Amino acid sequence: MTTNKKFLLAVDIGGTKVAGAVVTLDGRILIENQVPTCQSGPKDGIQQIISLLEELLQDDAYALEDVLAIGVGIPAVLEPETDFVIWGPNLSGWRDVDLRGALEVFFDLPVAVEYDGHTAVLGEWWCGAGKNYQSMVDIIIGTGVGGGMVLDGRLFRGKTRLAGAAGWFGLTLDFDQQTDEKRALGFWESRIAGPAVTKRAKEVARQNPESRLAVLDKEGDLSARTLFHAAEEGDAQSLKLCDQLAAEIGIGIANIVSLVDPQIVILGGGMGSNCGILLPRIREVVNSWAQPLAAQSVQIVLSTAGPQAGLLGAAYGALLRNVGERT
Repeated sequence: MTTNKKFLLAVDIGGTKVAGAVVTLDGRILIENQVPTCQSGPKDGIQQIISLLEELLQDDAYALEDVLAIGVGIPAVLEPETDFVIWGPNLSGWRDVDLRGALEVFFDLPVAVEYDGHTAVLGEWWCGAGKNYQSMVDIIIGTGVGGGMVLDGRLFRGKTRLAGAAGWFGLTLDFDQQTDEKRALGFWESRIAGPAVTKRAKEVARQNPESRLAVLDKEGDLSARTLFHAAEEGDAQSLKLCDQLAAEIGIGIANIVSLVDPQIVILGGGMGSNCGILLPRIREVVNSWAQPLAAQSVQIVLSTAGPQAGLLGAAYGALLRNVGERT
């Protein structure tokens, strides 16, 4: 299918912010904006999305008649065939919401809605570190842990459209000893996501008042980012915690590599994109524990699409549905 349309509209919905963008058909973001996520229910949330897109279209360079479709990424459970939002756990009141229908009626354009883990992997596949690969996994490590997979040149959604929810990996045999928090978040997420890393760093700081981590904690500046920086500067306790963290990330990736045998695994999200100091240890663990041939062939890299992966993937999801599957 060919088209004379010039642009796509993209929306990336998160628990704390909603971003919108005008994207070209070859993956360039021309203009974007973002606002804090509306948490007063789906009616107001949909209106917020409409207002965000209308604001983008106020620029004389972008006209609605030049838009091919709208793509939306959302942290929600979606009905397989209709994109109907069954439940958005981080979006207040979002149960049984026809987001796609509302946007299609208002803008009179095709709309494609995807789970946000899937838009992230689509963004990396289209314009990021996964470009030119046919088999890839994107692990998103930020406030939580999620992900997505492209297998044999197609996005793999799974039966319930939640394939890639890697934060739920149960990397323990102490089932009965796990806390309610770990059960609620998923074991892997409860160990390696940003809030968990900060919590672990604070505990190390408390036990080691001479460490750089204790200074950072006292200054109110202790986070995964500052932990990595302290490790790069040679702080012994930071290096020790980073080694533990890399091993835990590595064992999860080793399981993925053994099961899926991808060409490339990409680490994205606010923390994953910035954990370069962990990569040597992660690779070491993968080489030790993954299926040997798969471990030797896989690449493990940091995201290059960065925080724009979700927007790019939302746009690309809409493009694939309206122009045709990538070959």
